[in-house]
Amino acid sequence: MSFFKSYFSKNNTIVSKSKVNTGQNPVTEIFYGGKSSPCLFTGLSADTCNGSTGYTKNDSGLFSRFLFDVNYDDLLGKVNSGCINLSGGTGSSHTLKMINTSFFDNDLLNDKLVTGIRRASSFKLILFKVTGTSWDEGVGYDYTVTQSKFEPDYDSTFSERPSNWFSASSITSWPNQGVYDNEDPTTFSVIDTQDFDLGNENISFDMTEEINTRLTGDSLDTPTAYGVAFTGTLENITGLTETYSVGFFTRHTQTFYEPYVLTEYDDLIQDDRNNFYLDKMNRLFLYTNTLGIPTNLDNSPSVTIYDCDDVVYTSSTAINLTCGVYYVEFAITGTTYGTPSIFNDQWSNLNINGNSLSNITNDFTVVATDKYYQIAPEDQIPKEYGYSIDGIKQDEKISKGETRKIFVSVRVPYTVNQFVAIDNIEYRIYVTQGTTEVETHPWEDVNRTFNHNYFVLNTQDMIPNEYYIDIKVTSNQKINIYKRITTFQVVNQI
Repeated sequence: MSFFKSYFSKNNTIVSKSKVNTGQNPVTEIFYGGKSSPCLFTGLSADTCNGSTGYTKNDSGLFSRFLFDVNYDDLLGKVNSGCINLSGGTGSSHTLKMINTSFFDNDLLNDKLVTGIRRASSFKLILFKVTGTSWDEGVGYDYTVTQSKFEPDYDSTFSERPSNWFSASSITSWPNQGVYDNEDPTTFSVIDTQDFDLGNENISFDMTEEINTRLTGDSLDTPTAYGVAFTGTLENITGLTETYSVGFFTRHTQTFYEPYVLTEYDDLIQDDRNNFYLDKMNRLFLYTNTLGIPTNLDNSPSVTIYDCDDVVYTSSTAINLTCGVYYVEFAITGTTYGTPSIFNDQWSNLNINGNSLSNITNDFTVVATDKYYQIAPEDQIPKEYGYSIDGIKQDEKISKGETRKIFVSVRVPYTVNQFVAIDNIEYRIYVTQGTTEVETHPWEDVNRTFNHNYFVLNTQDMIPNEYYIDIKVTSNQKINIYKRITTFQVVNQI
């Protein structure tokens, strides 16, 4: 599986019955309960506020909701170019990821933030969606205005300009105050729910069906407000003496904990041309390039498999895995053919930009099943290799947006230039925040073609910073991890 991150285009936290805007705040505080007035979230005095239009005294408590939208342009471009196949291989998934501000320290559990406000636990959040209304992020930062004898009444970090509880923009009101009415299910859609036992868990909402529908349909341009909120039962609860809150980093955080939608898709290459075993599902691959750049064909090619007597064994249409990569998967039964046997695979219907190309014929050797299964009175000794990375230099500066093919060279022990392609090799990429390693690319399998191992480094969704690459190899349950096998930097401009 590979990963692609789509970041927020805007976000804001709105407070019930209040005009406050917090679109620029690096943290969203989603809360419910307590006894308070919306006047806490305005620069007006209590008397003035309670008599003002749009503010309603609410002794049963307040609650907040977090709004966001996502920029899908880069993701859509990869889908349209065939680099991300939403249905190929094992398919794809899309997950909303937001980091809890208290997940770093268990001592923060049940902690009081300020007087009357406590960190929430044992609750459920919903991921909701409302369509049809364009909305603006806003320029506000603080939830309350700072007023003291040492400071002016006007606070530039406090704003009531939309969006807020009442208004989506300066000229547009929400169809329902607060974006939706939690007692009317026709005013919003619930995409997913998540239980929070301790309250310090990170958000992980499933958006697969929602985003696949938008990417493959005609609704991508439809104005949409996604959001995270407590369930209506918690929002409407009364009689609580404390307010309960949970915080998450927003798109304005100055850390590596910026929220995003994580797209996971299958583009793993495991080419069995040099290891094609009887009685096992195997894959054969075809790679198409234009001047060295992976390029999709106009249509998926046809593949015909001929046995050692030049008789057609099977035929099918190849599957487009990713940019310029096609495969066919099948098994050859050992009851019909002996080993070793040489088969041919012919690829036809090869067209690029309307140009018809000649058929391609390759061969592969079928290997006996007992070469795949190892059964013996003693265990196998883990294999040891030497490893190095090519395609990126140590401490190299790479412009954001570049794509690199990174070769993982696997050298046979006690040799100088004898290399092999192996299974069970993974890589991960991460940054450091102090002493903490923050993964930007969790452990992923390295591709295996018939003659080398590699992975593709796409910096399009990587925040400028210094990055580290680790390599992990598993052999007969022995795991070797090679730390910081290389270091590189992503920069906005070289």
